Amino acid sequence: MRPQTLLPCLLGAAVGAAGWMQALHWKSAAPAQGDDESSARIIALEDEVALLKRENESLRSLAQGGGDFKVEPELITFVEQALGLNFRSSPVIHQIAVEELRGRVQATIESRYDTHGLDSREQAWKLMGLLGAEDRFAPQFALTKSEGARSWFDEESGEGWVTNRFDPQSIPDQAAVVRSLVRILIHQNYPPGTGWPGDEIANSREALHHGTAIAIESRFLARQALATGFTGAQEDQGVRGLLDSLPAYVRGLATFPSSLGIRLASRLMDQEEILSGLKRPPEFTAAYFPAGEEIEKPDPPALPVTPGNQLVEESAGMLGLNLWLEPLGPESAPIADSWRGDRYRLFATSDTDLHLVWDLRLDSEKSADAFSEAARSMVSAMAGTENDPEAGVITETPEARFIAVARPAPDVVRFVNATSQEIAKSFIP
Repeated sequence: MRPQTLLPCLLGAAVGAAGWMQALHWKSAAPAQGDDESSARIIALEDEVALLKRENESLRSLAQGGGDFKVEPELITFVEQALGLNFRSSPVIHQIAVEELRGRVQATIESRYDTHGLDSREQAWKLMGLLGAEDRFAPQFALTKSEGARSWFDEESGEGWVTNRFDPQSIPDQAAVVRSLVRILIHQNYPPGTGWPGDEIANSREALHHGTAIAIESRFLARQALATGFTGAQEDQGVRGLLDSLPAYVRGLATFPSSLGIRLASRLMDQEEILSGLKRPPEFTAAYFPAGEEIEKPDPPALPVTPGNQLVEESAGMLGLNLWLEPLGPESAPIADSWRGDRYRLFATSDTDLHLVWDLRLDSEKSADAFSEAARSMVSAMAGTENDPEAGVITETPEARFIAVARPAPDVVRFVNATSQEIAKSFIP
């Protein structure tokens, strides 16, 4: 067996063995614990084994996908000259069967967080109304990265991938390799820090890095147009239809780098400031919106004390607020421009009782009034009621949840979603 094939197989076997060993350990420990705790640990174990299985399948795909992909030196030179950086080591791009790519993308998305972290975020996004009850973030987001993809960059390993359908004579395929090479070059020179930095920082960093890669890919295509008359690839209508069918939140996160990240990246490249920008990318998504470019630092409100166990506390950012408002129609879109900071917290008072509180600071009391009105429209939509409730009024949903919009401060709006009326009421001033 070839060395490049043997290593992934050994790694896959190790991952699988670790999962089963931990399963046996938990199984032996379970009888000594209470039923509720045992059930919770079993659920966590099933999630972890599923993640390990997907990672094992991805490693097996690496072994079966043809190994390393030969990158033409001219493409490496083009990328280095376009960005003004040199590769610190030879860029690694693998080839994989197209039907295997989505599984690998999904495993990487899930491994960015721990299992509990992504699951808690998904629960929070559903309670906020960013996702529907039947939506699954990781598979849907992986679909946006893999459907019709010619290449893909793995931010966990810093390596690139192309499918087994790659045509070395195809200019769009060459351009896709250029995009992956740019991501590898940036990753080598400006690697991510250890641990998860927070959703806003991670989304902002991804927007600039991927936006830069798209900008340089566009320059490559422009050069080919001058040299060969190639006028660019046609938009894949199937991929466009897929994006349109996804929740606004998933679609918005997926297209954020190509819609707004490329705008900032192109401007920095034109001003010859791209390297300093890549070294210190914006730390919040508002920096990519025209209305947020002047915000020096967000001022999120402090969340109230919550009972039970805190599962996740994060920020949706100006990007999240834009996407949250999108289903309400274009007339609500300008409200997101007044975002000045937000925090949400998902917490549990039992294994089945999950609650959420989300506080947002706007730039003025007038803006908070406008957002409060939009948020109350969201409450009526989630509850299926005909009329929007007043601020501070608790509304019960068909799922027996209790949601409300409150005003803890003149410039702050609070959104609450709880499993009991008592808990929802405790967060209404």
